[in-house]
Amino acid sequence: MAEGEKDGRLRQFTVLIVEDEWLVAMDLADELAAAGYQVVGPALSVSLALELIEQTTVDGALLDVNLGGETSYPIAESLLAKGIPFAFVSGYAASQLRADFKDFLLLSKPVQPDALRSGLERMLQRDV
Repeated sequence: MAEGEKDGRLRQFTVLIVEDEWLVAMDLADELAAAGYQVVGPALSVSLALELIEQTTVDGALLDVNLGGETSYPIAESLLAKGIPFAFVSGYAASQLRADFKDFLLLSKPVQPDALRSGLERMLQRDV
C-alpha cells in the first residue's frame, strides 16, 4: 500500500504547527494546506500546544524552538512519549538545540516550500 494510503483511500495527515510569530505560522499553515495536509493550530505557546496534543489527534508537528521566551522542549517530550514525530523549525543551528534533541530533523528559517514538503515527508515516513 502506498504511503498515506489506507484501505485504498488517500489519507490526509494532520500536522500541528507550534510557532509564536503569527505571520510565520500562517505561511507554514498555507504551505501545508497547499501540499494537502490538515493543519492544527497554530499554537502560540507551550501550554496551548500541550492542550491541542491532548485534545486532537495529530500525525506530526512542526515546533519553533523559542516561543516567546520559553522553549518547545516540553512539547517535544510530550510528542515523543506519544510516539508522534516532529521537526524543529527554527533559526537555531542544530548545535544550539538541547543535547537530547540534536539528532532530530531541523528545518532552518526561513523554510523554503520544497524543504518544508520534503522534511514533512521524511518526518511522516512510517506505517499508517
